Amino acid sequence: MTLIEDLRDAVIEGDSTKTSSIAQEIIKEGVNINDAIIHGLNSGMKKVSELYQQKKYFLPEIIVSADSLYEALEIFKPHMSRKKEKFDDVIVMGVVRGDIHDIGKNITKLFFEVSGYRVIDCGRNVKNEVFIDTIKSHNAEILALSTLMNPTLESIEEVIQALKEENLFDSIKILIGGAATSEEFAQKIGVIYCETAMDALNNIEGMKKRGEI
Repeated sequence: MTLIEDLRDAVIEGDSTKTSSIAQEIIKEGVNINDAIIHGLNSGMKKVSELYQQKKYFLPEIIVSADSLYEALEIFKPHMSRKKEKFDDVIVMGVVRGDIHDIGKNITKLFFEVSGYRVIDCGRNVKNEVFIDTIKSHNAEILALSTLMNPTLESIEEVIQALKEENLFDSIKILIGGAATSEEFAQKIGVIYCETAMDALNNIEGMKKRGEI
């Protein structure tokens, strides 16, 4: 097994000692940190989410897996290459109303920030009006929404409806992600689906190159 696969398994096991040790080994061996985050940490937590949905894992398992993920992430942060160039583009992001799971959001936020974007993080369990007010007050070009759970897909739809009512839908780029989301759902509501944090970043950088933001 590779170090990244070992890292993924350690997150699934919720073993903070092991994730810390593997993270340090990844840095020592010069393994790509972005790959380690996406295919190790993020992939491991995605599996934990699946086990939770299948009722094979419960809240205690989610907590220890999340703790192990953050242990490794803190080790990686100082070693992530940061772009010297800073962009004026503002990204508003948050976990929608009814959902408190914010690991994916936090990983995505880190990728945005090290790439030079200004991020306004609304947090988790965010009400529609908070997204609307934040977009207006910061003149944001991008909104990134996430949810882990199927029942709160409805909350994403409510945010979209609120944006339309405020005449903001056509003037902002909207990304969605999280275990409950899909390409099919994104197409249904007219937004952009991102499977991983790197997908989200690549979508934004693609829009920037095309002059869409």
